[in-house]
Amino acid sequence: MNAFPDAAAKIYDDNIVRLVPGYALALDLMGSILTAQLSGPCRILVPGCGTGSEILVIAKCLPEARFVAVEPSVGMLDLARQRVGTAGLSERVEFVCGYLDDVGEQGAFDAATVSLVLHFLPDDGTKQAFLAGVAQRLAPNAPLLLLDAPNIAFDESALRQWLLIQHGPGVPPPDAVIKRMQTLWHRAAPERIAELLARAGFAEQATFFQTLGYVGTSALRRLPSVD
Repeated sequence: MNAFPDAAAKIYDDNIVRLVPGYALALDLMGSILTAQLSGPCRILVPGCGTGSEILVIAKCLPEARFVAVEPSVGMLDLARQRVGTAGLSERVEFVCGYLDDVGEQGAFDAATVSLVLHFLPDDGTKQAFLAGVAQRLAPNAPLLLLDAPNIAFDESALRQWLLIQHGPGVPPPDAVIKRMQTLWHRAAPERIAELLARAGFAEQATFFQTLGYVGTSALRRLPSVD
């Protein structure tokens, strides 16, 4: 994971709904999917938790779930703490200021959610190592819900710019958003993401959400092979 500048936390929640059409729906679907797969007390790993949006949604769906939220940006983590506290969920969330390697529990989690993290990681072994690290911390058959911005087959820049303009003035402006996506993001093709997930130890991949430039994928931690 890369650390967002602390100042970005102040505008992140406003910007993300401009940048990701249907973002709230994607989080609601995450909560619904996990509700169907988990029950009773459970532990959910949230690497790159940002401002805590998915935790707030999933916690309502799973009242006995507890979370370990990992985030390298101090500004993001502080805002996540505030939002979680306001929602009365502080006792259910453990915050880790750092990276996935700072969570040493192997096979200890019943699920994981990774929202808008993978496209910030270069495909030089970093994406693979990150996904493998998530897999190692999950129990067998535990679900992973991944929301990412893959490199899709057509250039969506003009349509995305139009949508950003329709949402009204924002920071940064549409041209800057699109330039950043094109130059700073490490977007892998959907087929490559599927390959990375399989190599990391995930099976039964399925798409649960898709919108302009963003895809939600569910997968299960593969059972250990029996010789």
